Amino acid sequence: MRIHLFSAVAATSLLVLAARPAAAQTRYTGNWLVLPEMQAELALSDNDYLLLGVSWARQARNGGGAYSNGQLRLGYEHFWNPSWSWGATLRAVPERNESNGNGEYLGLAGNIIPGLLLRHRAPLGPLNFSQRLAVEYAARTGNTLDSKSRAHARLRLGLDREFAVGATVKLRPRVAYEALTYLRFQRDENQAKERFVDFGNLRGEVGVRLSPRFDFTPWVASQTQYLNALQQFDKNGNPVSGGKVNLLTPTVGLDLRVTLGQSALTADRQPLPTQH
Repeated sequence: MRIHLFSAVAATSLLVLAARPAAAQTRYTGNWLVLPEMQAELALSDNDYLLLGVSWARQARNGGGAYSNGQLRLGYEHFWNPSWSWGATLRAVPERNESNGNGEYLGLAGNIIPGLLLRHRAPLGPLNFSQRLAVEYAARTGNTLDSKSRAHARLRLGLDREFAVGATVKLRPRVAYEALTYLRFQRDENQAKERFVDFGNLRGEVGVRLSPRFDFTPWVASQTQYLNALQQFDKNGNPVSGGKVNLLTPTVGLDLRVTLGQSALTADRQPLPTQH
């Protein structure tokens, strides 16, 4: 009971903090980002899973053209019981060629991101409450202007409820907030101070499970990057830009998921969450 009460307070606090306008912060909203993803899962014995996910992001640029990028994700998750599980992930995020400003391209670059996660699920009144804590290390690869590799932690809290529609179809509306913070083990004296939370993602979705082998999830989200920018002042000494800056990116996506393996048809098998 104490765990459930703490979870409810933590979830409410993070969701309110994510949605509440913050004082003395400048907000800029970018163009819509479209982010479809396809995930294939292999159901193993003992309710474990192997998974492979491929996603593609595309965002229109001001003045014409568009930014696009993809991601490849591998994962494994082991369930101790219906409430607790742990997993390992590996993500590959390539990037386009970068220019050094002199017309010279530096070649392909990207991130290789291994990680570990711990997940907990529990009922919270009529809802289901989920918590996901992950630690990752983003290793920069290739020739790039930004060659810094960084460790970071993610905490995601979600609330959902499942509804049956007919004999086989199930709907699962869900709202979740995820915060990412860089793990700063040591800071140089001349290094710029960063925000406590570096990225945030507030997401709403409706999962549609058509069968034990196939489901799809349309979703919308507001992704936010939290920055400390160099402050600018007018001739009277009043701040006009910089300081705490929040870069918002509205996002729409569609996740398609296929579950393979004979174990997927087990009657009491617990499916992976719609947002892994």
